This record gives sequence, structure tokens and C-alpha cells, in this order.
Amino acid sequence: MSGRRCRNSLVMASALALLLPACGEKGVTPGPDVRVEGAWVRAVAGSDANTAAYMVLRNAGGAPDRLTGAQSAAARATELHRTTIDETGLARMGKVEALDLLAGGSVVMEPGGFHLMLMGVTWALSEGDTVRLMLDFEATGTVEVTAEVRAF
Repeated sequence: MSGRRCRNSLVMASALALLLPACGEKGVTPGPDVRVEGAWVRAVAGSDANTAAYMVLRNAGGAPDRLTGAQSAAARATELHRTTIDETGLARMGKVEALDLLAGGSVVMEPGGFHLMLMGVTWALSEGDTVRLMLDFEATGTVEVTAEVRAF
């Protein structure tokens, strides 16, 4: 390829590279686009007990976000937790400060993994009931979720 032709190809490729990010993918927002799917809470027989909420967090957007907390009128306190298995095979649960949600990514909150811990529930949660959860995201803000109460 001649020097002039090669230089023209480089200029065109550079211009195209600059234009492509501006076009974006169809259906992808430039910021985070958080969606919550399949939210459910484990049933508990009485008040003052602890239970957990599970769901799938999806970010269909083009920027990351972070779940930083949650609240529910159904519990005195709500914390982000993660269950891990130590080297002896013992399951341990601990608080996490936040959950990162990458652009285009998802986080599954399920038994034995990440979950929302509802501590000191304020009334019995029976199968078929619903619980309102308010999820706090760093960029998106508060997302309201209705979770179905299920027997485990």
C-alpha cells in the first residue's frame, strides 16, 4: 500500500473510531439502567425474627452503579449481607458495605450468597404476602421493589 493511501486509511479509521462511541448501542443508555427481577422474601412466623430478601439486579445501562443500602417498613433494620463458606466448610454470613453492578452486568442475590438481611421484622410474613423494599443505588437513587413472601 502506498504511503498516501495508508495515511488516508489511518485518517478514516481514526475518524470512525471517534464517531462510534457517540452512536452507542441501540437500547443502551449512557448511564446506569437498573432493573430488579424476581424479588422474594423468606416467610417468618412471628415478629421480631430475622429473614432475608433475594432478587436479581440487572444493569442494562452503559455505566456502572452500586447498591449501597436498603430499607423496608417490614423490618427494624435492613443490611446487605453475603454468605461465604470458610476453609473448614462452615457457612459464615457478614455485612457488606455495597454491591457493585457493572454496566451491562447483573448480580444474583440468592440463598448462600448475597442477600438483604431484614432484621427484627415488624409483623409475621406469610407465604403470599408482599413486602415493599427501597433499594438505594449510588447513581440511580432509590428503586422501589415489591417482593413476594415465599416459604423456603
